[in-house]
Amino acid sequence: MEQKVNFFCKIYVDEDEIYSGDLSEIPEKFRNCITWDISEWADSLGKRGMNELLYSHLVWYEKKGLLCQDCSTKVENLDSSQCNNCGGKVREEYLYERNASIDKIMTCIGMISRIQVSK
Repeated sequence: MEQKVNFFCKIYVDEDEIYSGDLSEIPEKFRNCITWDISEWADSLGKRGMNELLYSHLVWYEKKGLLCQDCSTKVENLDSSQCNNCGGKVREEYLYERNASIDKIMTCIGMISRIQVSK
């Protein structure tokens, strides 16, 4: 169930705040679901459940694919070293833009001790 939820959250590892904001760093197609789930479940989940919830919603961030260096086309043929579109070289890259805030959450994903939510 996806609903739009207005909220602000702080994510902690023990007493250290590692994130503070509205998760606007997350692409919209993923954001509504994670903000709704955090709003509904952050207070009632234990540490392990909370970390699993976060990771399951952020797994998209670690996905990689083959992209052409010249035209940035996504290459579907995993055995190809050349782009079908322009003949350029292909390299493996993250499919989503890197973000320091999301990197911090992903680095600490197993150590997060609580999420504080305000609506």
